[in-house]
Amino acid sequence: MIKWIKRLLPRQDREKERELQAVKHKASLAMQRYSECSTEIKAKIEQNHFARYLVYEKGGSTEHAHN
Repeated sequence: MIKWIKRLLPRQDREKERELQAVKHKASLAMQRYSECSTEIKAKIEQNHFARYLVYEKGGSTEHAHN
């Protein structure tokens, strides 16, 4: 039924829908890559026993790790 309704939409709306789906896909891939890299970095930090030298502050995005 949705496909039938989408066929009735003007061409411009269908093109915008395709663009939106492409952007969603790219964002999803970027988030997946970020998550994988984050996990990999955390594993390396633990493996090298580097984490004990870092102090993390919880807060907004302007907060960073400090020595």
